[in-house]
Amino acid sequence: MSGSGGVQQAIRIVEEALLLVLDDEHGDLSPTYSSDLLDIVVAGAVLMELALEGRIDTDLERLVLVDSTPLEDDLLDSTLADIAAGPGDRHADFWLARTAERSGEIRDRALSRLVERGILEAEAGGMFLSRIVSRSRRYPTRDGRPVEEVRLRIMRTLFSDEIPDPRDVVLICLSDASGVLRRLLTPVERTRLRERIELIGKLDLIGRSLLPVIRESRRSAEVPAVARPVAEIPEVKGLPLLGSALSMSGDVSVFFAKQYSALGPCFRVRALNRRLTVLAGPEAVLFLQREGRTHLRETHGFRRFTWALGAAQSITNLEGAAHTRMRKAMAPGLSPKRIHERMSDLLRLTRLELDGWVREGPVRALPALQRLISRQNGALFADIYSEDFHEDIDHLMTVALSVHLAKTSPKWRLKFPRTSRARKRQRALIEEILATRQEAKAGKRAPTLVDYLLEQHREDPQFLPEEDFPITLLVGLFAGIHTSAFICAFVLYEALKRPHLLEKMRAEADAFFGNETNAAPTLADFDVTQRFVMETLRVYSLTPAAERSVTNAFSFEGYRIPAGTDIIVAFAAAHHLPEYFPDPRRFDIERYTPERAEHRAPGVYIPFGAGAHSCLGRGVAQLQLVLTLATIFREVDLAMAPPNYKLKVTYGLTPRPGNSFRLAARRRAGGHGDSAVLASGGSA
Repeated sequence: MSGSGGVQQAIRIVEEALLLVLDDEHGDLSPTYSSDLLDIVVAGAVLMELALEGRIDTDLERLVLVDSTPLEDDLLDSTLADIAAGPGDRHADFWLARTAERSGEIRDRALSRLVERGILEAEAGGMFLSRIVSRSRRYPTRDGRPVEEVRLRIMRTLFSDEIPDPRDVVLICLSDASGVLRRLLTPVERTRLRERIELIGKLDLIGRSLLPVIRESRRSAEVPAVARPVAEIPEVKGLPLLGSALSMSGDVSVFFAKQYSALGPCFRVRALNRRLTVLAGPEAVLFLQREGRTHLRETHGFRRFTWALGAAQSITNLEGAAHTRMRKAMAPGLSPKRIHERMSDLLRLTRLELDGWVREGPVRALPALQRLISRQNGALFADIYSEDFHEDIDHLMTVALSVHLAKTSPKWRLKFPRTSRARKRQRALIEEILATRQEAKAGKRAPTLVDYLLEQHREDPQFLPEEDFPITLLVGLFAGIHTSAFICAFVLYEALKRPHLLEKMRAEADAFFGNETNAAPTLADFDVTQRFVMETLRVYSLTPAAERSVTNAFSFEGYRIPAGTDIIVAFAAAHHLPEYFPDPRRFDIERYTPERAEHRAPGVYIPFGAGAHSCLGRGVAQLQLVLTLATIFREVDLAMAPPNYKLKVTYGLTPRPGNSFRLAARRRAGGHGDSAVLASGGSA
């Protein structure tokens, strides 16, 4: 991490404190810590670091400023400036509480810094200790010398008689006062080490006044507040019998945003004969990220969806350690690296599809884009180049989702002849993929998602048996039919309504493809296009909300939510709140510039879901989207047919553009065209 001047900062107590509370098995901060306790850990670490650096001092009466000189460290300097500007006679508990108010921001910066240092790896399922640190139990510091990983270092200090480093003394005392040690040690170990911990505490001159305040704040945070029962949660007013069913049949994100503004982050909604508790807004997202694993799981709908596709379990309905294990197994196969490895195939397939758009006249946008994305994904993640499977897979997944999750279709629709044919095509496709992998293995091609799943099956056939392999693979390969293709259609519609922005995106595409260095594409190469996609994802929220079942009771915004409750987590309600996105109905890509950065507030911009079940392929999907759009803008001129067409959107589990949206394509001068190389299947 670079501070001002570009000098790498020393690892700070707050960073090591977060490493102590990291649950590396699940890739997140330990769910045994409430948000209040995490706030105390972070705030205490910041104040003790400032004391260690000689910037503040404390006594029994107050915390005083000693030196206001900035440390050029973004984890500490905002608190130091706050203390310097504030009254000089405040007690330490005031500054602990004041710093705790910003703990979320400090924590996010600290975790990002750990990722930049290579100590943590950010994966779709969370943050894990990097493989190097996990194996060596050491990480680099500012001067290049490796330092023993904090948990191992603290344990070695506690279980030996050696005199600890002063910084480790501070860290041990902070961990003891904030309750971290109590969670790291067994009851027997705590009893055995009590005298040792007290002895180390006597060595700590820095925290002599701060530690009692931290300890008392921790005790207060651990005392559960009196929460009101579910019956007192405000309920949205609805129609007799129907409740809010009609209102929720439209853009549910806008509906939930309206209720959030009127009733707060927790309310109840009735739709026909169902009553559901809704957690909405940034508060819901942050709760899900911090404590979702402990208290929530997917509803039985995803289990039935998996059964409908012929498997007992898949990544969609796995929970806990098994779910994390599956995500880690699939993550390398869904890495953005696949785009770089298969870029020539991606461009060739996109250009071939665009040739068809030009020849066929106006094409229906959504089916054309679903065909394009499914062909891309087949090549990127399975080395297959079939052209005729996307309609069957789309039909099968749409029917299963509508029956078991959206609950808008009867179960007997799964037995229709059309659905039965789609099942046969699914089985044939899996056989084709497996046969192709044998050929690719013989040719020593780079591993794909299929290979990583096959490896998982070989290592543990009980964890990933043959009967579950097809659905796990299909979800990984073809989720894009219901996400990337939808958002591509929305982007093209919005872009054609804004020619001035379309020209800017085309200029970016021309600049990238006109560069003969053939550098691997990054999102930074397509600034306007990426911001246009981000705003499209805000307006058309692909994951507006999700149902969850409560496994362990919890308190949220003053209400007690009992185990067994079915709830809705409204991820995207904040996308339409004017306090975060001013004039939310206006399409404005300037929201994402560094100057405005409206999406940066914690929990307000959630385009790919949140929590343990957030989209595993978000990184590769973002790059694929931008590169596909750039190729379209580079190769063809588009027009809506008819020119004044108004997009029809079907809302459900995710918004879907209507099939009546048509595009007329005309080849641009300078495009690749219908060349012999492309027609023969060679790389572009």
